[in-house]
Amino acid sequence: MHPSRRGLPARLLLTLLIGTASVLIGGSAATAADPPSVPCPFISLADSAERAAAVFTGEVTSSTRLEKPSDERGAYFIAEVEVTSVYRGRIESTMVEVRTETTPRECSLGELVLDTPYVFFVSSGDPYIAQSDGGTRVADAEVVLKLERLLGQGRDPVPPEPEKAEFTPVATSEPPTLSRAVAPGLAVALLGVLGLVLMRGISRRR
Repeated sequence: MHPSRRGLPARLLLTLLIGTASVLIGGSAATAADPPSVPCPFISLADSAERAAAVFTGEVTSSTRLEKPSDERGAYFIAEVEVTSVYRGRIESTMVEVRTETTPRECSLGELVLDTPYVFFVSSGDPYIAQSDGGTRVADAEVVLKLERLLGQGRDPVPPEPEKAEFTPVATSEPPTLSRAVAPGLAVALLGVLGLVLMRGISRRR
């Protein structure tokens, strides 16, 4: 048999081994990467509102990713939110920060979509924290209508300034001075004294 034909099975075997090793190595790398998070179970607006410290609607204007500590998986996201209406809680600013997170293989709210209105159900903090299973969701017309039925009309994030009372000046005459106030009484007293003097003078002449 020709030498090249005798070497063919060996070369073919080597090729198969290299290919198999590549597949195995590639598979191991894919397995080692963080798997995606999973959707969160449904929670009603009523349950979300009951668990939340504050409820408001707002639009995401920016988002920043922050890595979690080395012993935790996933990442945090800090969203800048322009508040439109407040339904519960002490939200007294038009701009607030809300933290969300993503965790592999767990229910995760993840990074919020820019220029998108949301209904936020948050716990207190700086920034506010929107738990992944807390019910924060996109604020479409149906969601907002149900929210208003549940919690009533929302208020502005910054209460309007109270109207200042306006006083209309009333034209009045200047108060009399002390001398002018006392003068009429003094004149009467003098007239009384003069009258007595005249009466005594007349009596003596008689």
